Amino acid sequence: MELLVPTVSDIIFKYTWTIANYKKAISKKHNFDSPSFDLNVNGIHSTWNLSIRFWKGPEGKRIRNPVVLCLNIQNCTVEEVEQAKVRFQFAVFNAEVNYWEYCHVSRTILELRSSSDIISLGYRDLCIVDRHLKKNGELSVMVKIQIIQCDSEKHTLSQDMARLLKHPQSADTKLIVADENLEIQVHKCVIAARSDVLANMITPLEGNELEEKDVLLDDLKKKSLIDECNSSDIKHKLELRDLSKDVIEELLRYMYTDHVDNLDTLASELLSLSLRFRLQGMKELCERSLTETITPENVATRLLLADEYGCDILRRASLAYCEENAMNITKNFAWKMMEQVNPELFNEVCEAGMGSSKSSNIDSE
Repeated sequence: MELLVPTVSDIIFKYTWTIANYKKAISKKHNFDSPSFDLNVNGIHSTWNLSIRFWKGPEGKRIRNPVVLCLNIQNCTVEEVEQAKVRFQFAVFNAEVNYWEYCHVSRTILELRSSSDIISLGYRDLCIVDRHLKKNGELSVMVKIQIIQCDSEKHTLSQDMARLLKHPQSADTKLIVADENLEIQVHKCVIAARSDVLANMITPLEGNELEEKDVLLDDLKKKSLIDECNSSDIKHKLELRDLSKDVIEELLRYMYTDHVDNLDTLASELLSLSLRFRLQGMKELCERSLTETITPENVATRLLLADEYGCDILRRASLAYCEENAMNITKNFAWKMMEQVNPELFNEVCEAGMGSSKSSNIDSE
């Protein structure tokens, strides 16, 4: 088992399971279970394993391909019952080109309690073919696991700040986004402390803005509403009308807690915002997520992002990936775009190991 991320709040574990002489093994066994491995993080002590199971056909016969790779928690010890989000991702090793083929990331919410009951958290169908087997018949599968304790559990600073965002009784600023029906209440001091760019975008909320909402109100009712507005704690506004609700939620989550939940789908957008609002920590989170999820299909896009936003780690990782997997790189539209708009980067990639494929050679379709 390997620890991938050194910070306690974002610990990701990687466990690799190797099965010797796989084809021979499945002809004799109907079930496979990996050795157990332990995870200890933030007071949660748990034991896990991987297992391979098989589907059955209409006649009850075992289907050998695809197989079902499962993640199971075998036992758990906690001081008190609490909820946690578990994020995991399976992969199978491609022995022909020496790289991991990753499955989509899966998430589940688990109620953690001291128990020795086995719980299966999720599974993925895997087609095991010749490219996955080494010359000696060995198969390697892997899982990455991240345990994220829910906000209501322990009173760390980030969890208390998350509650402050969720229940903003002392908020003094309204955040206006693309959805006209949504106004999010936030705290000017938090926003200003995190980003000097956003701090300069916060403006006073004046009483005449309320008057403009309905010029047909009679004077008595208008005065009442203006007085109500002036007595409210909301004294400022911050307009980010070009951002969607999902992006705003993750941006605020980072600014209050230093965490982002949906990097799998929003890393590219948040990377752009991290430079726009000078959020170096969020940039590092996005860059790390993009680096960990490089595939033959997206490596060109990763290189373009790294070049545009000055992500040196992502750039070096993508170049190394191209060098190691040159024969397996998918030549998609991103390569054509790179060749046309950034020929220097394209040539650098070619020199890194794709020299035999000096042109992007995109089909007309």
